[in-house]
Amino acid sequence: MKRLAIALLLTATAATACGNKSDRDAGPNPDAVLRLTGPATGTAVRGNVVSLRVAAQGVRIVKANGDTSGRTAHFHVFIDRNPTAPGGVIPKTGDIVHTATTPIVVTGLPEGHHQIYVVLGDGEHRRLGRAVVHTSVHVKGPTLNASAPTTAKVGDPVTVHVATKGARLTPADGDTSGRSGHLHLFIDRDPTAAGQPIPKAADIIHTPATKIEIPAFTTPGEHTVWVVLGDGNHVPFQPRVMDKLTISVS
Repeated sequence: MKRLAIALLLTATAATACGNKSDRDAGPNPDAVLRLTGPATGTAVRGNVVSLRVAAQGVRIVKANGDTSGRTAHFHVFIDRNPTAPGGVIPKTGDIVHTATTPIVVTGLPEGHHQIYVVLGDGEHRRLGRAVVHTSVHVKGPTLNASAPTTAKVGDPVTVHVATKGARLTPADGDTSGRSGHLHLFIDRDPTAAGQPIPKAADIIHTPATKIEIPAFTTPGEHTVWVVLGDGNHVPFQPRVMDKLTISVS
């Protein structure tokens, strides 16, 4: 009986040690919780934009600010790839969205089925806790995918390449059928709301071209370029067809 009690004690001690190691690996706040209320698994999506309705409990959501205390975090969305392990550094790549905004808008999805995972990361982009939520969507199109260098120097021009599917690119011609349209690049400004005409402005480029040179950035820092498909009357497609680029300028 005494030997049995000692064995049980050793087993409990080992289990506790393993649990503590797991908590350390998960970071300073292993009990943070994520909840996803939509879209449901397998949802069909027209256009190529998905809005994820996600909420966090046990942690405050803020933009990445260097805080590693576990009290604050932001969302990281992994598209068609497995999430980084708890405690690991989450990279900045085209298939991972870093954001503190809800709902989380995922853009630039190609046609087909996609697996989407959401986790938390601290102010230095290390995965915080073990919380993860998952959904999947089937994108029907039309689609738009934009690419550009992720880094640039102040004063250097930046070239954006765009590929579209499901809508023909033409100069603005008044066509509102959804079969044709042209591109609008919003430089360091948010896209026009659904149903609202896109204005002609210095920081919005209207073009049917798929290779676009945008003006050089004059200040260092993180800059954004939204690429939006609009119809012949300069109104954004609905459902939305767009992509977002982030360029770090030094």
